[in-house]
Amino acid sequence: MASATKFMFGADFREGGRKAAGEAELAAARDEGFHAGHEQARREAEAQLTGLTGQIARSAERLFAQEAARTAALEEHAAHVALVTAKALAGAALADKPMAALAGAVRECLSHARTAPHLVLRVNEAMVEPAEELARKLTAEHGFSGKLIVLGQADIAPGDGRIEWAEGGFVLDSQQLSALVEQAVARVFGHGQAEP
Repeated sequence: MASATKFMFGADFREGGRKAAGEAELAAARDEGFHAGHEQARREAEAQLTGLTGQIARSAERLFAQEAARTAALEEHAAHVALVTAKALAGAALADKPMAALAGAVRECLSHARTAPHLVLRVNEAMVEPAEELARKLTAEHGFSGKLIVLGQADIAPGDGRIEWAEGGFVLDSQQLSALVEQAVARVFGHGQAEP
C-alpha cells in the first residue's frame, strides 16, 4: 500500500511562517478596516454637512424674509408718518396764517400779470375782506395798475383760492396739494397711497 500523505490544508507549518502570514493578514485587515471606517466617516460627515447646510440656508431664507417684511413695515410706517406730518404742518400753517399761501400766490401772479387790465381773486366767502386787504396791499407794492376784483365762493376751502387775469390764472387747492404729497410719498417709498 502506498504510504499516506497528510493533507495540510495549504497551511505553512514552517517555523515562523504561520506567524508571518497572520501578521500580514492582520495588517491587511486593519488597513482595510481603517479605509472602510474612514470612508464611512467621510460619508456620514458629508451627510451631516449637507443637512447643516440645508438648515443654514432655510434659516437664512427665513431671516431674509423677516428682514424684508420688517423693512416694508418700516417704510410703510415712515410713509404714514410723512403724510400725517405733512397734513399736520399744512393744517397748522393754515390755522396760523390762513392767508400766507394766498399772499405767495398773489405775489407770483403779479410778477406775470403786472400789466394785465384786471386781476380776479376768488376765495372762501369768509375770507373776502382779509383777502381784499392783502391783495390791495400787494398790488400797490408791485405797481399793479389794473382793476382788482375779490369774489367770495362757498365751494372754495379757507386758505384756497383762484387767481385769474387775462392771459392766465393760478389755483390754490389744498386737496390737490394733499394728493400730490401722497403721490410723492408713494413714489419715494414704493407703496400705494398710504392712508393715515
